[in-house]
Amino acid sequence: MTTTQLSVQSPTTGASTRVEGWNCGLVTPEVVWKGVIGAVRAVMAGDDQRELIKITVGGDVLSDHAVMPAPDGSESPDAWLTRMQQKFGAETPILLYARELASHERSLFDLLVSAFGRPVFEEHGLVRGNIDIEVFLGEYRATPGGIHREQCGNSHFVLQGRKYMHFWHGEDWIPETAGWRAAEGDNAIDPEEYLPSLQVPEVVDRGTSLIASAGEFFTWDPGTWHVAETVGPAFAVNIARYTRSFVPGEGAYPFAAEPDGRVSIEWLEGYRDFLGGKADLAAALAAASAYGLAGADPEHKETTDPRRVAVSSHARRLWYESRGSVRVAAHGRSSVFSASVLPWLVDLADLPYEAICEVPADPDTRALARFLVENNSLRAVQGLA
Repeated sequence: MTTTQLSVQSPTTGASTRVEGWNCGLVTPEVVWKGVIGAVRAVMAGDDQRELIKITVGGDVLSDHAVMPAPDGSESPDAWLTRMQQKFGAETPILLYARELASHERSLFDLLVSAFGRPVFEEHGLVRGNIDIEVFLGEYRATPGGIHREQCGNSHFVLQGRKYMHFWHGEDWIPETAGWRAAEGDNAIDPEEYLPSLQVPEVVDRGTSLIASAGEFFTWDPGTWHVAETVGPAFAVNIARYTRSFVPGEGAYPFAAEPDGRVSIEWLEGYRDFLGGKADLAAALAAASAYGLAGADPEHKETTDPRRVAVSSHARRLWYESRGSVRVAAHGRSSVFSASVLPWLVDLADLPYEAICEVPADPDTRALARFLVENNSLRAVQGLA
């Protein structure tokens, strides 16, 4: 049986910049491409304020809708890149960059929360900044803009092809004559810095170059100078965790939940304060259950009280108990139930992915099961075992 759990092999390099193997049968180019098509449709509808799609050909950014992937989804990643190379020449550097993919495709959001939550977000901590799901598709000698750094940690998963990532740490390696350029991110809270006068061959020996193929991913800390280079066509999805700091370790809040999903009030209050603003405990718990990732609303389901359910997500179902009730959160939403549901809720944590269990007949537990099904943490099972 194929599982959505992301299994990670031991890293082959250091902690701050490394390549690791990964295996997740449901995170495919086709599934990720659905998020790209969602972003294309948003741009076609007039939502172009945040550069959801950026297509770079040679040194030019093209805004013509005719060069975008077919919004009806009929064009695969390979077909789009082939069309572009036939139009502009096989030797012309081409990159399609898409962002905020989880906001345009709910199924992708649910898969990312399930598959990547524990090994990516729980390892690196929660952030108060945004978490962007990005795609890089193309064939190019260097990321447009050149060597740069951002206020985010990155997990960069290669779905197809091969690519290099060249890394440099600190600032001592930068020539005194190099020009710096600061550029604000499109959401105005994510500063980036560029070294546009430097060509990779001039300074590559001062850093570390790693290569990853499909089934491997790069990890690097905030503030790490880097630039990508493909080896032939390549397709990758990147998870950028914005910490609002170039300093590794700053701007992250450690994830802490018991194996059964319980969180302490003290931890949750700390996370609420870390988020700032007007977040209350309910909103903080909901955010933590999706690791801070924002996504499209779940599809409305006419869900009757389920009698049997199967575990359909590896993300923890978070909860805390207070005054005879329990607040439960899953995949970005929370609700309150009677504390009588706790034995069944706790038992769920011990079940493997796709395991089926009965739902007790009492109304409170049935209501909890319905909530978890509607938010794609469980799925209803019809028929006999």
